[in-house]
Amino acid sequence: MWQEQGNLTNAFGDLTFGSSWQDTPDCSENSLVSQLQTTLDLQQQLDIFSMSAGRALTLNGLTLKTALGEFQATGSKAGEYQHKTSLSLDQQVLAELSYESQYPFTPLVQQQLLILESEWLFSLRNALVVSRLQQMALKDPLTTLGNRRFFDDSFAKAVQLAKRHQSPFALLLLDLDNFKQVNDIEGHSIGDDVLLKVADCMRETLRVTDSLFRFGGDEFAVLLTDTDAEHAERVAERLLSAIKSESFLVKLGVGCSIGLARLSHEQQPRDLFHLADEALYQAKSSGKGKVRHSQVSRANLTDKLTHPMRVAS
Repeated sequence: MWQEQGNLTNAFGDLTFGSSWQDTPDCSENSLVSQLQTTLDLQQQLDIFSMSAGRALTLNGLTLKTALGEFQATGSKAGEYQHKTSLSLDQQVLAELSYESQYPFTPLVQQQLLILESEWLFSLRNALVVSRLQQMALKDPLTTLGNRRFFDDSFAKAVQLAKRHQSPFALLLLDLDNFKQVNDIEGHSIGDDVLLKVADCMRETLRVTDSLFRFGGDEFAVLLTDTDAEHAERVAERLLSAIKSESFLVKLGVGCSIGLARLSHEQQPRDLFHLADEALYQAKSSGKGKVRHSQVSRANLTDKLTHPMRVAS
């Protein structure tokens, strides 16, 4: 489960604490240990820890780097002095902490921080385990893209946020062309390789901030925000071109069709999804290997909401 942390060990080194602190942890009501035990959320634990660390030295910022991602304490900013340390438990590196302050990290301050860090280790490990399990539950096991459950949640939140801030947002739906034939003729192992290549093309073509998903089968989705949403057709064409030019996919005759829909103020997530779905149907029915931007008006959605798209691969 924690194979990723082996990389952290190589990158960050190791830090082993003595056993004395483990034997008698302070679990009084107001202790750091008891406060950390109230949550398994990594961001909340970091904010709790930063408040205690701030009593040892006034901090400008605090960053936690883990195999699951990077987190910053609320309000963090750069400081003149930096201090880094690795957090390890049972000879396993859990994370790296990076402190920022306007004041130097004297040996006494470092010792005080070390004591506080030792009080965080068990709660941090538990939070990392839970976060890892949550991530696994939301990822497609083959491609490691988000799964349908993750898409439903992310899509609804992204639409709500875009409408609140009146920022551009677009949805791309992808369906592979000729995948079924390749899967049937070449076998599922080659079919899996195709899906992995497509996922790699998506990661390499799109921004880190764009959200990528695999629904299952050969269906994918992309959530585009801000600048990329304004130029969604250009992004979709770039993605289509990347998949068309991938040598492994070219050899097997696999391409993709893409349906695109942009969010308007009156639309709900369900409306936007069906507009993109209709655009994908248009791309498939017009000869495949194309990008289509839905021109369906909201008034014409009534029938489409109750009739799911049917396309041939």
